Amino acid sequence: MTKQSMGKNYSKVINILIFIFPIVINSLQVVGDIVLFILAMMGICIAISKKLSPLNIKEIKVFSYLTIGYFIAICLSVIFSGQAKELAHYIPRDFYFIFAPFIALALYKAEINLNYLLVGAKVALLVLGVIVIYQLLGEEYPRPSGLMNANVFGNLSVSLFLIVLVFSKHETLNNKIFTFFSLLSGCLIILASGSRGAWLSFFLLLGVYLYFFYKQKTKSSTKSKIIVALIIVSILSIANFSQSGRLIESVNERIYSAYIQTSNWVSGEKTPSPVGLRLNMYKKAIDNIEDVPFFGHGLRTSNIALFKNDLSSMGRVSVRFNHLHNAYLTNYFNGGIILLGALLLLLFLPLRIFIKANSQNRENPVFISGALLTLGYASYGMVNILLGDTYMNGFYIFFLAIFMLLTNQSIKTPKT
Repeated sequence: MTKQSMGKNYSKVINILIFIFPIVINSLQVVGDIVLFILAMMGICIAISKKLSPLNIKEIKVFSYLTIGYFIAICLSVIFSGQAKELAHYIPRDFYFIFAPFIALALYKAEINLNYLLVGAKVALLVLGVIVIYQLLGEEYPRPSGLMNANVFGNLSVSLFLIVLVFSKHETLNNKIFTFFSLLSGCLIILASGSRGAWLSFFLLLGVYLYFFYKQKTKSSTKSKIIVALIIVSILSIANFSQSGRLIESVNERIYSAYIQTSNWVSGEKTPSPVGLRLNMYKKAIDNIEDVPFFGHGLRTSNIALFKNDLSSMGRVSVRFNHLHNAYLTNYFNGGIILLGALLLLLFLPLRIFIKANSQNRENPVFISGALLTLGYASYGMVNILLGDTYMNGFYIFFLAIFMLLTNQSIKTPKT
């Protein structure tokens, strides 16, 4: 038991919450919020009773400053927008970030057992697989995704898949069998979501994972690498050949339509299409990037600022969205250089910490999982919404808090 731990019973409660969260965040979002709320309240009680500040604890200090900084940047984008009263009601969607330091504090005072997290993630993939199969059997779900947006569903499933995959190398044979079926379910979920952005991120992150994996140097490295490679190939092959005709047809249609819509936009076609709208948003945002105020136009106003006077067919559709389908452009137009900078720090400063830790210890799966989490979110933001969606917010804060805490604890310099 570590010095800061509050005892076995407290740690047991925390680990049960850690087990529950991955299962419910993609299927029962309200329950996911309840788990985060409980952790935050526990952290606040600890802060008051023990007179502790998350900003002064080395292991969670950076995480706390990053999340609070991001929330402050959001508030500034509202305050200086010139329409603070109209936009203030959007701020509660980002309360996750102001409570994040207390979530980290609650985790810091416990002995975290990663087995709870891993079993929860595997169960989550299996549960989501059942949901997807049920929805595939019906005609009313063209893109099975539980109760949430299909793109968000696909992105979070990619992150869950990779967390399970990273830790699989260190498991026993029995656990690897459980892992194999959960990863197979994960492939089904990612394919069925129909999210082309999630598909691209999946293969990109899989490549990054293989890089980390093959940099590891252990006595059994050759055997382990062959086993993991066979597992990955088997999962991808089974997922490819065992799906229903409807799913294969849907995947092929999504890929072909992306090609056609891109070609049409490049050739000057102005008929709105999912890909064409994205490309048009990117172009118009880049063309007008110099006109953005220092604090931006205001939270969730990027499309209004760009398209309110655009009477073209593309413009009339684009103005209805509250984001530009690119997190970096959206944050810049919403909150200027302050909000964009806060987002980049929240993504890439943790990534730097994980990569530095990995360079000193190639074997620790926490470092690799943390790096893939941040890289995954960075890639999701290229073609879709990122932070600002409640599911995406909660997932990132929860897993980032755990991985940064465990990373900082493992590299903590001992006192002399």
